[in-house]
Amino acid sequence: MADPLGITASIIAIIQLSSVVVEYINGVRGATKERKRLRDGVRACEFILQQLKDDADDTEEGKAWSETIKALEGADAPLGRLWVALNIVKEKLKPKTGLEKALMSLKWPFSEKEVEKIIWSVEREKTLLQLALTNDCRYVYLCSEAAGSIEFTSNSLAISRLTWYRKLIYEIRKCSDENKTHLTELMRAIEKNSTDHDKHLSRLIQSFEAASIQRNRQLMDVKIGVDGLHQAQDDQQRQTVLDWLTPINYGHQQSDFIRRRQAGTGQWLLDSPKFQTWLETDRQTLFCPGIPGAGKTILTSIVVEGLTTRSSTDPSIGIAYIYCNFRRQDEQKIDDLLASLLKQLAETQLSLPGIVKELYDRHKTKRTRPSLDEISGSLQAVIALYSRVFLIIDALDECQISDSCRPRFLSNIFDIQAKTGANLFATSRFISEITSKFTKNVVLEIRASDQDVQRYVHGHMSQLPTFVSSRPKLQEEITAEITSAVEGMYVSY
Repeated sequence: MADPLGITASIIAIIQLSSVVVEYINGVRGATKERKRLRDGVRACEFILQQLKDDADDTEEGKAWSETIKALEGADAPLGRLWVALNIVKEKLKPKTGLEKALMSLKWPFSEKEVEKIIWSVEREKTLLQLALTNDCRYVYLCSEAAGSIEFTSNSLAISRLTWYRKLIYEIRKCSDENKTHLTELMRAIEKNSTDHDKHLSRLIQSFEAASIQRNRQLMDVKIGVDGLHQAQDDQQRQTVLDWLTPINYGHQQSDFIRRRQAGTGQWLLDSPKFQTWLETDRQTLFCPGIPGAGKTILTSIVVEGLTTRSSTDPSIGIAYIYCNFRRQDEQKIDDLLASLLKQLAETQLSLPGIVKELYDRHKTKRTRPSLDEISGSLQAVIALYSRVFLIIDALDECQISDSCRPRFLSNIFDIQAKTGANLFATSRFISEITSKFTKNVVLEIRASDQDVQRYVHGHMSQLPTFVSSRPKLQEEITAEITSAVEGMYVSY
């Protein structure tokens, strides 16, 4: 734990200086209104400083308080500038001796403009001190709440603390240049008008300006560090929310399918007029049915890869895809499928969409799951954040059919498409229950093209016996026979 004495030493010094300044103000006659305003301002600062000191003495969060006090300390920080302003008043009001005392004791040494500048300086620093006090009091309150509630975690407290600290640093930096300039002008004006050319004021000016440069560097370092910590906290919270939506990640399957693809295969699909029209026109559906083994999944992965490459240069394009698999039907219920689309589109945003965070906050504390309508509504809202969105659904024939999952899923997808203008690409075997849903849409049958089969065979020729590799004509015959035999169907490229 940090040493409370070390933490509050500068605060104690300014509290003591404030008391001296108030005493000196009371010892001067004349300018009653101005004296009262200045005295009240100094006392208000002294009161806040005493609260900061008391809370620092009482709290067990020594490290947290140390960070706050460090942000307030320094020549070009609230406590430093307040120290300078109070010293200006102290030096000008310090009781004189001898002949000076007889001549000056009844004279108020500040002009009305100088008093305004002093009060302005004190009030601006008091505002920053009040911000620090308020934030730390709220943090201590949350700590007390956390002691008896499972809803508060150390991580959430750390995020709250870091957010408040970042706000304090931001406010200090925002006010720094203006407050520093104002205080420097005040010091120079008073020094110029001083009859005794106070050397102490000159030293204050020099030390203040020199320390300001160093302080700015320190504050920038602190800001960079705090921003980095805050970003790490944001990233952690972002991933927590996304994983809460669904832990399912189709990225691994996409990588595996693309790895198995023979270079150049599937180009016929990408170059086809129907695909190009679908690619360039909003609110379009391209349905690609095919017989078993026609290569629908690999072609889907090729489409996903092409769209992903395109979106990498244009973040306003959103892509989300699903690979249905009858072996994973337990984790591919309708809620899971839509949640996966929502997760993919949310995680490619620069920051977590507010509606997704609200959905998490609404259910996490109650330990409930969002309804289908909530997921669908959130998905529509996130799609609206993009200029264009492509939804890719592979193997609808393997989508779960219990509880009417498949027809309900398609109904929701079509509804989302109608409301958002998203494009839909879907594949399936020839199943009437599915194909009937796409009778009004563009259909492009998937078959293993001769060119793709030939590329595949050539790519695997090295796996045949060695005598084949030395006989080009035999290789051509093998390629021709296999191409003729597959009749548009093969298990994998």
